[in-house]
Amino acid sequence: MITEIKVDNKSATEMSYRNAWLDMFFIKCLYGILFDGAWLWEEYINTLVDDYFYHPMNKAGKDKQWLFSGKTGLIYPDFIGKDADNRIIADAKYKPISNIANHDYLQLLAYMFRFDAKKAFYFYPEAADQEDKELRLNRGSTFEDNVVARDDVSLIKHGLKIPRNTINYQDFEIKIKDSEIEFMKLFNMVGGKRV
Repeated sequence: MITEIKVDNKSATEMSYRNAWLDMFFIKCLYGILFDGAWLWEEYINTLVDDYFYHPMNKAGKDKQWLFSGKTGLIYPDFIGKDADNRIIADAKYKPISNIANHDYLQLLAYMFRFDAKKAFYFYPEAADQEDKELRLNRGSTFEDNVVARDDVSLIKHGLKIPRNTINYQDFEIKIKDSEIEFMKLFNMVGGKRV
């Protein structure tokens, strides 16, 4: 979608009197392109993991899933593992690892519960040299002083390293391919089984 933004001529004239040198740089009309970066990231990740996961597509209304019977609670998990005996849920997040937090956890845990999954992933763009972070679900209660991390339910924040300091596009292509290979190593074996 292209949107034209027109600048009020009166304001432009007033501004040029105050800052004459800005007048020659003042933009009378601006065009731009908006795109959904989160959706683009999700679709890019799908090109990497499509052998291992189903990919419901909420923007197209394709492959709807429901939390409850009677078509109640429409959901679109980003990725649902194809191995029904070792179901894995994954969510693409186009944000830094430190911004993946509470609401994100609740959403993914609901998907895990719905699909009987014991393992889940967040796929995010990694700009630094951050290692994967595994979080284990607690059991017990602070009221009974018996909270312990479970061994059987976890989620992993798994980043795809985005190359920085590349000298040109060809250099970026080489480095992103290396990052994709590293990212996919995780899927050779997860919990002793292929994803």
